[in-house]
Amino acid sequence: MPRMNNRRIMAKHYAQGVIAHLNLLGYHDEQAKLVFFRHYREMKRIFGLEPNVGEFAKLIDEFERAIKREEDNLKNPNYIKVGHLHERLIKLKSKQEKLKSTMTFELTESMLQKIKEWDSCHTTDATEAKFAYIFIPTGLGVIIKVECNICNRVLDLTEAWY
Repeated sequence: MPRMNNRRIMAKHYAQGVIAHLNLLGYHDEQAKLVFFRHYREMKRIFGLEPNVGEFAKLIDEFERAIKREEDNLKNPNYIKVGHLHERLIKLKSKQEKLKSTMTFELTESMLQKIKEWDSCHTTDATEAKFAYIFIPTGLGVIIKVECNICNRVLDLTEAWY
């Protein structure tokens, strides 16, 4: 049996999680699989595997309910058009991308004090710019480093993660 690569294994577990959440939303096992596979490809094109499995299942459920309403009663003034949902999914995706692109990092007063105590170099240019601030987001927190451009020393300001 050929080995599955990590991406396929991750997608498989993600799909199983979404189907499990569809079960929690009231779909039976086979019905949850059918609904999932009916909408998975288009939803994955829009969102990728970014939303957590619960959010992805809710989006699929909302999409499926909208289609059912449209099929059941086209004259009902309260039904949601599928095209409207597609536009809404694209807007949600753009909001997510916008949030990703606008990360903000801040230095606390104690960090600024540590930088002042650590700083012993004098600038030679008119801008007096001598530090490079490095922020590395991780699953545990943010790694924060300050690098002096004059003497190349590095100060690690990462706070304890425990």
